[in-house]
Amino acid sequence: MNMENQQAQFNHEDWLAHLYRFIETARQFFNELFRGLRTLSQKGLLEAWKDIRSAVSRLTPQDFIVTSLITITGVFGVMTFTIGLGLFGYQTILWLQNGIWTEFPLFVVFNFLFENTVLHQWMVHPESWLGLQQVFSWLLKSVPLSIALMIPGFSIALFMAGTLGMALVYRFYQLRNRND
Repeated sequence: MNMENQQAQFNHEDWLAHLYRFIETARQFFNELFRGLRTLSQKGLLEAWKDIRSAVSRLTPQDFIVTSLITITGVFGVMTFTIGLGLFGYQTILWLQNGIWTEFPLFVVFNFLFENTVLHQWMVHPESWLGLQQVFSWLLKSVPLSIALMIPGFSIALFMAGTLGMALVYRFYQLRNRND
């Protein structure tokens, strides 16, 4: 017996017809799903808006003060991140222009902020804790200022956004359940 005769022939037209039926069924399913979700979300958004308006009317001055402090701290984080990103962009533009990377180490800021202080004198002429001075000096000379601004700035902004979100949700449910 011949092996070719035992194997069923693959019918491309039949396979394509099944594929088109499947695609059409999936399209209809997702259209109905989208319509249902849209209807539910519209009803849910209206109900949520009523709850939010009710909760906002019962907020206290302390709520606004805490929210303002968290927001100001978050904005400070965003500004710090933006300054670091801007410095990195400036370094990149300089590098693209002349092909030499202009370094802005953290040591420049340290010298500016702590010039003629005890800490600066210890960094320049250490008499004790020589290993700590070497580690501190290496970090100040190795860490780029742009990174030293971007990482804490992003971290502060992200932490404050999460804190604000959790505080708002907590306070919303607290006020909502007080009414029930």
